[in-house]
Amino acid sequence: MEKALPPMSSRLVEYAFDEPTPPGLFICAGGFEARALSFIRGLTRPQFRFAASLVLCYENQFPENQKNLSYILDRLRYLHGATPEVVGVNSKKPNQTLRALRETVLTASAKLRYQAVVIDISGMSQMLALCSIHACFSAGLPVTIVYTEARSYFPTKPEGEKLIRAWNDQNFEVAARYLQSQGLKSIHILSEFAGSFRPTKPTCLMVFLGYEPNRIEGLIDRYAPDRLVALYGRSPHERFRWRTTLSKRLHEPLLENVPVRKREVSTLEVDEIVSALEAEFDVLHEFYEIAIAPQCSKMQAVATYLFWLQHPEVQLVFTSPVRFNPEHYSRGSSKTFVYELPAQAVRPMYLAK
Repeated sequence: MEKALPPMSSRLVEYAFDEPTPPGLFICAGGFEARALSFIRGLTRPQFRFAASLVLCYENQFPENQKNLSYILDRLRYLHGATPEVVGVNSKKPNQTLRALRETVLTASAKLRYQAVVIDISGMSQMLALCSIHACFSAGLPVTIVYTEARSYFPTKPEGEKLIRAWNDQNFEVAARYLQSQGLKSIHILSEFAGSFRPTKPTCLMVFLGYEPNRIEGLIDRYAPDRLVALYGRSPHERFRWRTTLSKRLHEPLLENVPVRKREVSTLEVDEIVSALEAEFDVLHEFYEIAIAPQCSKMQAVATYLFWLQHPEVQLVFTSPVRFNPEHYSRGSSKTFVYELPAQAVRPMYLAK
């Protein structure tokens, strides 16, 4: 087994909009959240140096995302002086989406004089963010992540109490008003992230828990792990710390019938998240096959990918809901951060391709 990443000093810093962008490839997605627009809205023509742009279009959620997608395309035409390439992506066909991304990125990178990519994951689902990163690593491109926090998130604090009461009373019609999505539709295990499971060994599922117990309930029922590790998100912001307690209360009834380890972990600091995964892996991997479901924050998903690069025997598990609730997901935009993925995380097998 390959040696895990050494401890990494934090590279998560606030983005400096007054500095020029690198002259490589830029990738973003036309997601429905307001923060999907923050990065390119903050760029100006003098600072814009990207040589090429790829915009990911959600084919199976087109109406909800149309407004932001149109803005992104218009803004990039203005900044770049050329029409960006649009890549259709579909959460119902994740393996096909990953193949399309890999082919598109490989073709685009062959034309770049400056071999590097910046990926704005603010408008991406966790699964799409990891597919985008993996496509770029497969092409041997150094990756820098841009991530914008939302100004606020749902459910709000008053809604949280109503949600808990409705969920515990199994009043799912009322609970649906406050949830970010409507139930679990599918579990996705992409072929590249399937790990190397042995059927005779029990399974431990590590889950980053957010505020969608309806999806987690379906995941636990269908995936049926022998053991769980519940990773509750802890915001770096004091005003959001109450959300950790909300997540615990929402998921407590779902964890009663499965052996479970519980811990809190940052929703933002990648190095801390990787260290938490390493600690749990060290305790459990001799006895269980390990799977991870990056269900909560986007930066937790980035950390999960870095961990997986060092432990490719681990399986990554993604879920998609019956439907997102765009009006009840997040609101506004806050700080924009940049995170340069560590060079030692790029496995030689990808650089050789």
